[in-house]
Amino acid sequence: MSDKKFYIIAVALLIIAITFSYKYEEGEASNGGNSLNYFQKMNYILRVVDNVYVDEPDIDKVMEGAIEGMLKTLDPHSSYIPADKQKEVEEDFEGVFGGIGIEFEIKDKYLTVISAIPETPSERIGLMPGDKIIRIDSKTAYDITTEDVFKRLKGPIGSKVNITVARAGASEPMDYEIIRAAIPIYSVVAECMLEDKVTGYISINRFANKTSQELEDALNALTKKGMKRLVLDLRGNPGGLMDQAVEVVEKFIGINKMIVYTKGRFKDFDEEFYSTIDGNHKDLPLIVLIDAGSASASEIVSGALQDHDRAYILGAKSFGKGLVQRPFDLGDGSVARITISRYYTPTGRLIQRPYDEGTESYFLDRYMDPELMTEQEKAKEDSIKKAETFYTLNKKRVVYGGGGITPDSLITYDPYSDLMSDLFRMRVFQDHAIDFFNIMNGKETGWKNDFEKYYKDFTVSESMVEDFINVAKRNKINILETVPDKKEMAKKEYYYSKEQFDKDIEKIKIEIKYNIARQYFKERSLYPRIKAMNDKFVIIALTLFDEAKKLADI
Repeated sequence: MSDKKFYIIAVALLIIAITFSYKYEEGEASNGGNSLNYFQKMNYILRVVDNVYVDEPDIDKVMEGAIEGMLKTLDPHSSYIPADKQKEVEEDFEGVFGGIGIEFEIKDKYLTVISAIPETPSERIGLMPGDKIIRIDSKTAYDITTEDVFKRLKGPIGSKVNITVARAGASEPMDYEIIRAAIPIYSVVAECMLEDKVTGYISINRFANKTSQELEDALNALTKKGMKRLVLDLRGNPGGLMDQAVEVVEKFIGINKMIVYTKGRFKDFDEEFYSTIDGNHKDLPLIVLIDAGSASASEIVSGALQDHDRAYILGAKSFGKGLVQRPFDLGDGSVARITISRYYTPTGRLIQRPYDEGTESYFLDRYMDPELMTEQEKAKEDSIKKAETFYTLNKKRVVYGGGGITPDSLITYDPYSDLMSDLFRMRVFQDHAIDFFNIMNGKETGWKNDFEKYYKDFTVSESMVEDFINVAKRNKINILETVPDKKEMAKKEYYYSKEQFDKDIEKIKIEIKYNIARQYFKERSLYPRIKAMNDKFVIIALTLFDEAKKLADI
């Protein structure tokens, strides 16, 4: 390692040592006054590694590992983000990037189009499901990785990229010049009216820069279609930007109501957030769905709406991620995200759950089925509830702290079978839908441009089920009358009995219908209804709107 490079790393370490040994408010040395000594140790270890390690060390990688390890000792959410990953994070929160607009998969080592995103360059040039992009800017795309797809197809808005496409049935590959455009990354991933014509359903998968506006647009669109009540789905939503969570809550409550507050070691990081508007939808009966994958900003929303008795919360206990991180720019595009405070709901409930049993336990335990908990674990959960009892602000109902948001009604998941999980993982539903779309392309269906007719009339026939089984076989999943002995099984293939398949047939048919609908009806206001109306959580929600109305005095 050059002296110059070592000097740069040494200076960086010194800055870290000084930063972490400085007490924020008073400017005094914090506990752990040996920081400079530790810096000297790090300095020495780097020298030793550089001079004697058995292979030529990648010092950049060693340093990144040291930073990551240091931050992991603090809590599960303080983290180091390298420069290349930070760019992706910013893009995701921004809600837009420059590209061509395709959903894709790597299939048989080729970049394969699942669908062209509506109103993007790919749709405008006529890319179709199943098209294989075999060259990008005259260079082969065979054996391409997902990471390389993004590197080669993303670019500045207005820049050009050339692709060569192989299409089933075409005599030769086709060349296209595409001008990259702004490709939206939606956080409102579903917005539709349910069968009763009065219930709206909206699903948000994260909180990004435009989430509040996307939600407002969806609410207004559904109101025009006759929406009188709403199911807001935050399941699996890992969170995101706090300000967007605050704006989402504002839509459903009155002015000057507390939404969330933060408390840290230093008063500079203590903040309170109140609604600044009288919500346009404060009289809309509301049920919010959450589960163990709902975290952070999702918990701010569900916790505030529960504390104000504004929404009925339904589902499973949320994740319990209530630590606030602030990004510190490290000068080269990389970022250290350091926890500075904790989130509390309006009633004073701490959203963050304990993490003193280690990171692995912290992330895995949240997904444990309550029915599989030991008596000791159940007793611990009950003791937390007793110790962490709070009362809502209007109705004085009991709600629980201890980390995460406990729903007003708990629902346990019906987990997917191994077969269903493998069918999803091997993309069998998507590939079958693409095959169906290509076979039926140009043929009369009777519902091609009419979703309501499709929703009502389309059924999955026995011949379609047979086609599906053939696609599964093509994707290494074998559905057989009798499963062979392990000795006879091919490596890297999966085997299931027809009996197992028949147990899951209704779920399989729903997924087949849903995935075919996605190929024909790309609007988020249409195809999501198929899954929603067969979703256990949504079905139960539809029976609880009287409770939601009483709760909010609507």
